[in-house]
Amino acid sequence: MAEKKKRKGRRAYLNDFYTDVTGNTVYTGQMIRYAGEMPWRGAARRTGVLTGAVTACALIVFCLPAPSMTGMNKSYVVLPLILEAVGVLLTVWAAVRLLCNGPDLRSYVWEASAKKLPWWLEMTAVFAAVGVVGNVIYLAVKGFGGKVFLSLLVIVLHLLTIAAALFEIRFLRTVKWSGGEELPPAGKA
Repeated sequence: MAEKKKRKGRRAYLNDFYTDVTGNTVYTGQMIRYAGEMPWRGAARRTGVLTGAVTACALIVFCLPAPSMTGMNKSYVVLPLILEAVGVLLTVWAAVRLLCNGPDLRSYVWEASAKKLPWWLEMTAVFAAVGVVGNVIYLAVKGFGGKVFLSLLVIVLHLLTIAAALFEIRFLRTVKWSGGEELPPAGKA
């Protein structure tokens, strides 16, 4: 019987799977386990709430009819908003993938979720800050257009997005993971 070709690069994690005699696919790679001081449920809840806060603040900003949002012909308003949306989508994807897999993660899932989540949050916070600057420039040049409350609300929501992202980054940097162990499959002790 010929040996299977080893994959390299982006799909190298597929080398950790094989099909057993019964036809079931079995994962034989490394598992990484949550090893924080806080119980997993508390850490997962905190991560979910903070990710939800980042997402909600950014989503509300996208939906507001503020002058800077309706006059979307200025690149210093549009580009940070689009890049912030990309950061939020990547943050949500990583957080959902982390939370749905529980405290025991396959190594490739950990690398794509827990390891990258702080980076996606940093990206979101940076572009929210650039969005604040863009909105301030727009308001200084074009004015409030009779919508002072909405204009200020956009800036406040961007600042809340930044604050929630920074709190989550700070929390995620305190979370401990232990890796490289061969763990029993789920449901077996």
